[in-house]
Amino acid sequence: MKKLLAAVDAATDWVCFALMCVAFLITFFHIIGRYILKAPIFFSEELSRYCFVWACMLGAAIVNRKNEHTSVTYFSELLPKKAQSALFIVREILILVLLVVLIYYGIRLSYTMRTVKTAAMSLSWAVVYMSLPVGSFLVILSTIELIMGKARDFTAQGR
Repeated sequence: MKKLLAAVDAATDWVCFALMCVAFLITFFHIIGRYILKAPIFFSEELSRYCFVWACMLGAAIVNRKNEHTSVTYFSELLPKKAQSALFIVREILILVLLVVLIYYGIRLSYTMRTVKTAAMSLSWAVVYMSLPVGSFLVILSTIELIMGKARDFTAQGR
């Protein structure tokens, strides 16, 4: 299971990196085309936006895997270590519930929008909206891993 998660993490890293590179390059060439060549790339804004949306959702999974999301820890750090671990687990379980809801509604929205095409690229909006359930699923994987690690710490603190 660890090897599978490591492979998913590595693929997520590379896809996110590739999407950011595409977004950067297409935006760069759009600027060159518009202001220097006076011939902008007509689909560049749309493509860079969609790459950025997907990169943000995949990036959320990457950041969550490392437990580096922004959080206010001032009050939780005042608690004893065991209470901090319990609070962490409760918080992550609430996040899991939210992610399941996001997956459900993201799939519903993607299905509803499957026949609607984007303006410049004639791409199905389902492709864009599927970033929400895919990214949420990847965050769920890393959240479960974080909960399991904190649960091991919690039981070790009880000894």
